Amino acid sequence: ADAIVYMDIDLSTDLNHIEDLISGLEDGYDIVVGSRLLPTSRTTRSVKREFISRIYNILVRVMFGYNSCSDFQCGFKAFRCNVVHNLLPKVKNNRFFFDTEILLLAGQLGYRILDVPVNWVEDPDSRVELIPTILEDLAGLARVRLTIKR
Repeated sequence: ADAIVYMDIDLSTDLNHIEDLISGLEDGYDIVVGSRLLPTSRTTRSVKREFISRIYNILVRVMFGYNSCSDFQCGFKAFRCNVVHNLLPKVKNNRFFFDTEILLLAGQLGYRILDVPVNWVEDPDSRVELIPTILEDLAGLARVRLTIKR
């Protein structure tokens, strides 16, 4: 395949946006990221999760000076095959921090990334445990920051 697309198992992102991901790749981008945080995105989510998500994405941008992506954790992305095959061996995390880590690595390597707005509805039966996930993400950010400084 020329492209690899993945999405979170809860299918919170409207699947009609797969066309937007593929169109972005066809337009020459290396990675296309669904974003819940763009002004034209439509989301249904709790105030707590919205707040945590926005703070997290601001933290990433402040720590890394990264402006190519507005939503690091939306689990709805498309990659050119050669790009994902280059990035995956460099990714250390295979849990929730994976989304952020692969995008930070891609940014460091100069890949072209496009954000596209999505319609997204929070799964009320989400199994994500917020505190352990937040701690894992913070540890991952520190690890990647130290790696990049070296």
